[in-house]
Amino acid sequence: MQTKTGRELAGLAVMTLTGGERLGRIADVVFHSGTGRVTGFTVDPGGLLARHKFLAAEAVQSVGADAVTVCSADALLDNPPATDPAETPSKSLDGRPVLNQTGTAIGKVSDVVVDTAALTVMSFLLATGVLNNALHGRPALPFSFVQAIGADSVIVSNDYDPKNPPVQI
Repeated sequence: MQTKTGRELAGLAVMTLTGGERLGRIADVVFHSGTGRVTGFTVDPGGLLARHKFLAAEAVQSVGADAVTVCSADALLDNPPATDPAETPSKSLDGRPVLNQTGTAIGKVSDVVVDTAALTVMSFLLATGVLNNALHGRPALPFSFVQAIGADSVIVSNDYDPKNPPVQI
């Protein structure tokens, strides 16, 4: 399984396979908050007055080390298709508090980890304090523990133990 964080995906070139044309760079990952499935990416086409475009996950041929490939320039849309309220840009979660079901603060979302082959969010990386992160790494919160992603916080199962997370990054 190949994974990349949202920050690692941001900035990757979007290239066409038919002409080797660079269409822009990934700006953000958009995923379904209920399933973790990546629904697409916002793409910065470059240029001073250019507006971000949308690249649907279905149009992605591959996510490589240095670029995201698509068949042709037709893959970029001026506007995302009618959006489901559960579709969440990953950058909108930066700094969002994470609470367990009993209301105890776990940390804050600092990034997402994406399985680049399956295009799914595997986990959230948490900021739990500068000293704690420096000494122990950033704990990964597996997406399976997420109960809800709200406008003000992320709620996780009481089964998630931030002091003994499955993965430290």
